Amino acid sequence: MKRVMVFIDGNNFESALTGLYGTQQRIDYGKLAEYVAQKRNGYLQRLYYYTAVGSVDKTKAAATKTFVDRLNKRVPKCIAKTGYLKVIGQDKNGNNIFTEKGTDVNIAVDLVSLAFNNGYDEAILFSADSDYESAIAMARSLGKNIVVAVVDKQKAGYIKDLSDDNITLFKTDFDQCMR
Repeated sequence: MKRVMVFIDGNNFESALTGLYGTQQRIDYGKLAEYVAQKRNGYLQRLYYYTAVGSVDKTKAAATKTFVDRLNKRVPKCIAKTGYLKVIGQDKNGNNIFTEKGTDVNIAVDLVSLAFNNGYDEAILFSADSDYESAIAMARSLGKNIVVAVVDKQKAGYIKDLSDDNITLFKTDFDQCMR
């Protein structure tokens, strides 16, 4: 049975999931990772979850850190990592505009280094972000199968073309993975 690792770009994934349901959902990430590994006829080696923590809203930052700690302590086979949100300006209404730092590079480094060290046979990447093009190409050149997983109605045309395969998950899939 092939060894599968799941990589979730948390903010990208959560945004797409909220768009699908119209409201934020409470996903059991352990169930989700096992579900997609089985869907791909594989065995889950590890789940990696990536998100970013801001410094402006202290309450939200604390909640994100608590969530990441909970994933690391309570979800089997999970390693959750954080980048940070940087304020890059303000919009016309005076609201802060943020950019995410560290998340994409953490995913890319793990995807490639784990491929290089033969940590998996297949990686399932939950993201529609084409910034992973070079990491996907490198992992594929190392003989690894890369599958892009997207949420129904999520726009992800270009990144799907970069991978070996892609899967779209629907509400019926996510309904099986709720907390």
